[in-house]
Amino acid sequence: MKLHILGAIALVFATAGHAQADDRRATAAFYFHSFTKSACGFNMTAESAEKAAATLGMSDLHDPLFPAVAAVCAEVKKGNKSKVIKIQVPANHKVKRKVILEKAKWWQ
Repeated sequence: MKLHILGAIALVFATAGHAQADDRRATAAFYFHSFTKSACGFNMTAESAEKAAATLGMSDLHDPLFPAVAAVCAEVKKGNKSKVIKIQVPANHKVKRKVILEKAKWWQ
C-alpha cells in the first residue's frame, strides 16, 4: 500500500473520532442545560452550557454533570437572582474548576 493512501485512511479515522468527541460534548451541554432548567428553574444561555461542558470535561452523562447541576441548584436555592452564577465543581481529574454561567433572557 502506498504511503499517501495510508495517510488518507489515518486522516479519515482521526476526523471521525474528533467529530464524535465534539458531538458528545454538545450532547452533554444540552443535557446540562435541560437538567438545570427543569430541576431548579435556572435557564442558562446555550453558550454558557457549552463553555461549562468544555471546562469541566463533560463528554458523557456521568461524573461532572450531576455535581454541576447540584451546584447550580444550590446557588439558586440560596436566593441568587443575579444574571451570572459562579459555581465550583470537581472536573474529570478531581481538580476543582470554576464555571461562570450566564442567565438567558426569558424568551431564549
